[in-house]
Amino acid sequence: MSLFQRFCKHFYKNHTKTIYIIDILYMKDINAVYGFENGNFILSQLFKLLKKDIKTQILYNLERRVCIEVKNTHVDVFTITIYEDLNEMEIMEVKNIIFNNIVTNQFSILNNNIMIDIDVTIGCSKGQEKDLQVYAEKALHNAKLNYIHFMYYDSKLYKNHFLNEELLDTLHRNIKEKTVEPFFQAIQDNKTSEITKYEALMRIYDKNGQIIMPQVFLGKARKYRLFNKLMEILILKVIDYIKTYKIHVSINLDYNDILNPSMKDLIISNIRDTDIGKYLTVEILESKKISNFYLVNDFINDLKTYDVQIAIDDFGSGFSNYEHILNINTDYIKLDGSLIKKIDEDVYYNLVKSIVQFCKEQNIKVVAEFVSDLRILRYVKSLDIDYSQGYYIGKPQRIEQIIGGKDEN
Repeated sequence: MSLFQRFCKHFYKNHTKTIYIIDILYMKDINAVYGFENGNFILSQLFKLLKKDIKTQILYNLERRVCIEVKNTHVDVFTITIYEDLNEMEIMEVKNIIFNNIVTNQFSILNNNIMIDIDVTIGCSKGQEKDLQVYAEKALHNAKLNYIHFMYYDSKLYKNHFLNEELLDTLHRNIKEKTVEPFFQAIQDNKTSEITKYEALMRIYDKNGQIIMPQVFLGKARKYRLFNKLMEILILKVIDYIKTYKIHVSINLDYNDILNPSMKDLIISNIRDTDIGKYLTVEILESKKISNFYLVNDFINDLKTYDVQIAIDDFGSGFSNYEHILNINTDYIKLDGSLIKKIDEDVYYNLVKSIVQFCKEQNIKVVAEFVSDLRILRYVKSLDIDYSQGYYIGKPQRIEQIIGGKDEN
């Protein structure tokens, strides 16, 4: 450990820090197929990748000097500790650096020309507590249970995993004070490269005014039966911003929201006597839970009366199929990030190509999500996908940041 690292570790020991735990998936299979010697060789290559390339990219991305400690904490488990209170965007950006570098890297095998790739799951937490590692391990464990590659736990809100009074108080306070706020992520027209619309993403704040990441509160809000109240505040603010700035905005609803008549009434009652329906898109989460397409289309047809457009969100994930496109009167589909992130692989490229071709035949526009860099954008454009959304196009921002000094109409 360098003198600078020793200084940081001592100086910041009582300050907030951010921990990432990286666990190699199927390490036992690698050992079984290639032998323990090669297994250890792969571990050493990953450790080197974390300590050099990934650490360097994190420092470059954060644009400030911070202390970063990389450890091999268990046989196939590594920990990156950043002695800094990273914000929501920085947490996700660092996660992307770690994950993308590892899964795209080719690892060599001893005495052989074979190169293999590996997959990882990442758990993350931040805080001051000595048990911070435990919260990051909980995040890792739950990510594995849900078959996703990343999960974040806020240690302040997970001291009691089953009933968290602080989170409950936070949700109630945001509802009472109406501090639920939409953050807007840009959607680009690929033909003109202009930003033509935005997706509204829900954000809430803790008692110190810090943004709480959606992974922390969305699931709990549903369990506590508070999600609808949060959503009502969000929808009303989105509609108000549309009225004021005449921007095109999409909001997300899942099957449970659609079955809730008050949600439809809220939207329709607020656009009935205005001309803002044409500025609004409702994104319906593509899900195996959709069992009654008649109810869904009743909901859609009522909205379309007021020129609201419809999108199927996360198409291509899980149990999706073309029947959903045929059964739902949709204007757009949004391709799931799991397809777009691997679009440079032939099988995924061809799969996306077939979906795009099908949609064009049905006169349905296609949006690519998770466009994180120029390379992916070029693949997306090569397939004549209509729109792109992702961190390369724009990060979620407050309304003031996207409008700037624009005068109200």
